[in-house]
Amino acid sequence: MERIIGPVNGFYVAAYAWPLPGQERYCSYAKVCRDRPESYWEADAIFKLFGGERHSCAEEAISGAARAAREQIDHLPPLECSTFGLGMPYFEAAAR
Repeated sequence: MERIIGPVNGFYVAAYAWPLPGQERYCSYAKVCRDRPESYWEADAIFKLFGGERHSCAEEAISGAARAAREQIDHLPPLECSTFGLGMPYFEAAAR
């Protein structure tokens, strides 16, 4: 299960959850992106987060991953802020 959330303070969150083998628990991850991705797997992430592995259902796992991403986004300046630095040549060159 996956979900694209946002924009959140100018960013998008791609969250993904799946069942753990042989257990009744779910694991989740999130990717924080500058642009809205088509899917979790195609997301060009600024950074990735682990959402936990002890969720009782996929929906709870997605929510946990999204919550972890939002907590990190809350500490970032919005993309419109010139001090964020993602548009600088250094970051564009490093992405290639």
